[in-house]
Amino acid sequence: MKLLYWYLAAVLDIVFSCGLHNHTASDTFSSVVASLQWPGSYCDTRADRCCYPGNQKPAADFTIHGLWPNYADCRRGLVTPDATTRCWPDYCNATDPLNTSLIKDLEGDLLRNWGTLSCRHRNATAFWSHEWRRHGTCSGMDQHAYFRAALDFKARFNLTHILADAGVAPSTNQTYLLSSIEDAVTKATGSAPSVECNRNGRDEMQLYQVFQCVGRDGKSPVHCPRRLESRCPDKVKFPAF
Repeated sequence: MKLLYWYLAAVLDIVFSCGLHNHTASDTFSSVVASLQWPGSYCDTRADRCCYPGNQKPAADFTIHGLWPNYADCRRGLVTPDATTRCWPDYCNATDPLNTSLIKDLEGDLLRNWGTLSCRHRNATAFWSHEWRRHGTCSGMDQHAYFRAALDFKARFNLTHILADAGVAPSTNQTYLLSSIEDAVTKATGSAPSVECNRNGRDEMQLYQVFQCVGRDGKSPVHCPRRLESRCPDKVKFPAF
């Protein structure tokens, strides 16, 4: 009986030393989700919580929200049989916090493309640190490769330009078919996106975030094994910024 007790204690110690969120090893994810956010839809929903970095308005361009390893299928957690269903790994290595000296050469690009508009969390480094700790540590990449992959993907498939080329431009009054947005991204990248909408101050639905599945190396779009629920109507706003 005592031997069984020590065996179970050892198993639980291993599980909990990895953290309750680290339910599955990072090498089991199927793809990476590149999440890009439209600043106009962030700010007109959060007028009292939208702050420009350095008090300078950023360019009217999609910004990176994150690069998130994703499972092909959601699964139950391993700690208890009734644990919350998990659709992605997170917090895979608590001993590997962000070291900004490793991405110093990327800082300028990161500030332009992966900044924060939150008034509550105005420190971009803290934002990058959170994304690295929660998602980057599960990506199988080192810190420099992770942030470089996100920057390169955004530059290669510039959503602002893709939509503009399809006649979808930021507008105060114009409304666009959701299908025209999805079709434009699919045609340009070869991969169908998932789209998230939010509501502006007039209770109108608008384009907020675009999610695309990328290969495990973070470089090329791939077919999404599991589409994210969009909750968008057939027609949406694409607000000016």
